[in-house]
Amino acid sequence: MFNLLLDRRVSAQPGLDRIFGVMTKTLIYLIVLHSCILLSHAVSGQCGYKTTIHTNNNYCVGSSLIVTSTHALQKITWYQNGQPISTVAGSQSLSTQAIQIPISLALDSLLSLAGDVRLGTDDADNIYILYDVGYVLRTKLLGTSSEMAYISPVASIDATDMYVDPAGNVYVASWNDQFSTGATTLVWEVPAGSVSARLPDIATVVPLSAIPNLSSPVSCIFVDCQKNIYLYNPDKGAIYRYPPGAAAATLIGSGIGTWAPCIGYTWGYGAIHMDQAGNIFFLSGSYVMKLAPGAAATTVAVQGSCTRDDNRLISDFYLDGNDTIYLSGFNYNTNTAFVEKWSPGASAGQQLLSFSLQKNTIGNIPITMDRHGNIFLGYNNSSVNRAGPNVYEYKRATSIDSAFTPTDTGSYYAVVTDIQGYTATSDTFHVNAPTNAPSIQITATATSTPVCTPITFTAQVTNPGFYPAYQWMVSGVPAGGDSSSYSYNLFANGDEVYCIFSTQAGCAGPVQDTSNVIDLSIDPQGAASVTIATPKDPICQGAAVTLTATVTNGSNSPVFEWLVNGDSTGDVSSSFTRSNFSNDDVVTCLIVSDDACGLAKSNSIPLTVSIPPVIQPGQIFTIPRGGSLTLDPVVSGTVNTWAWMPGNWLSDSSIADPVADPPATITYSLMVEANGGCGDTATVLVDVFTPLAIPNAFTPNGDGRNDRFYVLGGPVNSVVESFGVFNRWGQEVFKAHDTAPGDASAGWDGRVNGSLAPLGTYVYVVIMRFATGARQMYKGTVEMIP
Repeated sequence: MFNLLLDRRVSAQPGLDRIFGVMTKTLIYLIVLHSCILLSHAVSGQCGYKTTIHTNNNYCVGSSLIVTSTHALQKITWYQNGQPISTVAGSQSLSTQAIQIPISLALDSLLSLAGDVRLGTDDADNIYILYDVGYVLRTKLLGTSSEMAYISPVASIDATDMYVDPAGNVYVASWNDQFSTGATTLVWEVPAGSVSARLPDIATVVPLSAIPNLSSPVSCIFVDCQKNIYLYNPDKGAIYRYPPGAAAATLIGSGIGTWAPCIGYTWGYGAIHMDQAGNIFFLSGSYVMKLAPGAAATTVAVQGSCTRDDNRLISDFYLDGNDTIYLSGFNYNTNTAFVEKWSPGASAGQQLLSFSLQKNTIGNIPITMDRHGNIFLGYNNSSVNRAGPNVYEYKRATSIDSAFTPTDTGSYYAVVTDIQGYTATSDTFHVNAPTNAPSIQITATATSTPVCTPITFTAQVTNPGFYPAYQWMVSGVPAGGDSSSYSYNLFANGDEVYCIFSTQAGCAGPVQDTSNVIDLSIDPQGAASVTIATPKDPICQGAAVTLTATVTNGSNSPVFEWLVNGDSTGDVSSSFTRSNFSNDDVVTCLIVSDDACGLAKSNSIPLTVSIPPVIQPGQIFTIPRGGSLTLDPVVSGTVNTWAWMPGNWLSDSSIADPVADPPATITYSLMVEANGGCGDTATVLVDVFTPLAIPNAFTPNGDGRNDRFYVLGGPVNSVVESFGVFNRWGQEVFKAHDTAPGDASAGWDGRVNGSLAPLGTYVYVVIMRFATGARQMYKGTVEMIP
């Protein structure tokens, strides 16, 4: 049995964000069938994290360099030219005052039986909660509130464990699929960013066939940086490694009563982690074991024995980058949950946290840690009905001096250690001595020559700085190599040659200087020549543009070659058409000639391409009947002119945001234009609707008036995703899915199994899905009267 508690509150947040009902489960069911319950994962620093250096001033000696990182840091070591020169340690403190995180989930009555949970975090500061019925939630903390996303119901599975990687990909291991008829999946993957994904959309990453002849659940999971999946069977003491896409998993450790002293002991829980050296840590009863590659397992943390003489039970553990173990569990005698810190080699743990449980009950305590060092604990009392799990955050305050002031020139970088003990190396930052900005001038061996005569250009740079680079340009097209000189013999009359110089110079950092421009006068001397005409300016992006070449002194059948930005296009006719030009593209044409060069080069045409604005298609604005609304359509790009048609019921049809007050639903045509007449046209629907309403009474007496209870009105394209009605004992008497609001035929006629239900008060839960994808839940009561 379960208690169903509903009220007439409207959810204040989009998404499915209320949970109701919890099923009482026995401790034996929890431990025997869920030997990996309460495991928490997501080792965000193990596979690297981003660390950069910047300066708030300039690139000179005496200016401070500042480290920024996506993780909270405990140590920074600065390097100059590859040698360590300074190490800074930070300070930290862990609060012992718990902050309860608001966690709730709206489920239908069947799935309100969710009890056990697992926790995980990602590098975007989301908390993930896995319910044993296969639901995954992602929670974004916003101060003292949370923003909930209903990610994935892995339909009809009994979830046992979850791993969340730093990017937010979720791996879910199931229990009942391992033994149910026709099952094929052991581990599912929910890709990062998924919302309401359902089977079979969720990928199978470990098929059941990978571990044949199962006799008890393989229920604990860890994923390393190479996406190898590690699975642990606490009952049998077996650990498997499954590479991505493999046909079968490899058994890498096993043994009953040998290297895992509490294997098969029903009062223990399972958990598995791996450190940076490839050592596997796993929970066996009240022991944390360490299995080094190719070695026998050893005990690294002990809390009593397998006989529960100390009345303590370890639920879970978390492993950081220093191989420090954080044990979570509870004490039967004192009714308290606790977290203990076990440093490597310690003979006893240091108690960090504790809180009281309900008297004479057993609490299940998952633990995880985020990139800031905050600790998260879960508690779901398995002995009494509760309205879902409790999740608590213990905040860690950190402080470190992230600034360093160089006293000498050189290349600097930092090696940082995050709050969990994982290291990362920043980018390299070059510090200079004060100097003047660079400048460049070029000279040429000639500026007026016959065709095919080589011309050499030379650059002279003042204050070249560090890491100089040269880019020669001929009429806007890159030419030559990264050198202070450039020589070529195929130029066209009117070509412009210049050089762009880049360097890191003085306190200004990376800078550029463009040289003087040398105009060339090339005499074809009777040889063949070619010119191309300038097209319309500007060109609309995506529009077809044709350029035509005119040949002088050429053969009757000249051979053409068209180039864009110096690269051949493969077009060999006298005209060239393309519709995918980009701004500042430069078009040139070559022809085969009979002179000494063998080729003739045309003038170069730089193109100006105007990017037309784009109206987002399918835009809908909703207005309650008799109301008005300022239209604010989504349009990308620069818009010079706006035109709405028809102009009826608009305050101004020539502006971006007119006020609309139509008496009925209407479709407007919106036209926008940018420079050069480039534009877009799309339709915008203004839906005039009757506001959504849910009656508080109905009379199923067959008189044709108010005979059915259903959702009235609602914005265009909204859907009644779920509509449930319950009696006073919490039993579901009516249910509908994915119906249209205002459809009386989809409502309840007051009957159950063909017979009229008793008159009185009933509870309803409605979940609406709107055109934007947002979801909203409505709860309340309805009276069935004669």
